[in-house]
Amino acid sequence: MKKIHFFKVLIIGVGTIAFILWISGWLNLWINGISVIANDVEGYRIHSYPVDGEYSVKIDLSDFDSNEGKVLYDDGENQIYVEKVWVNGNSDYEVWFRSSGTYSLRGATVVTGNEHARTDNGFTLIDHVNAIATYQGDSFKIYPSGSSGFNYKDGDSFGFYLFPHDKEVDVDIEKDSFIEVKLSNLYMHNWEKK
Repeated sequence: MKKIHFFKVLIIGVGTIAFILWISGWLNLWINGISVIANDVEGYRIHSYPVDGEYSVKIDLSDFDSNEGKVLYDDGENQIYVEKVWVNGNSDYEVWFRSSGTYSLRGATVVTGNEHARTDNGFTLIDHVNAIATYQGDSFKIYPSGSSGFNYKDGDSFGFYLFPHDKEVDVDIEKDSFIEVKLSNLYMHNWEKK
């Protein structure tokens, strides 16, 4: 009989704690992350602005896996690092970056390659990044290959084609397997509780 009473008290206690966490917002924030704050137009105000500086990372085209985790940007709270490098076919090399920020019930910050601007219908992604790659001493503009919303608890992802489609580049991995990618005009998003 005492065991049954103990389990009733335990279930009621756990249920009460879960209810309090849900009402306070902690449980939703813990499950869904930064998107909870980004979507709460009534509860948080957003300040978005470009980050000064140019940030670079060297990509090894002969060993895609070795690039994962290489840091492009780190201010101590927000980070952008290489998520994945791959090639589609024989010539469409891509790099995807992952942003990682901070969040709590007081607000959130994340630096990314996209401006997540609010519109009447939700959010839109605006690409402001200036992206330049240098391969075998030749520098050229590279173009976005895609981006995500806040699909991760602490950020998003965005990618670039490593070689432009509008310019002929002789890719010879045997001769030089490294390409340097420089990004500027990254975007800081700072949400504060109203």
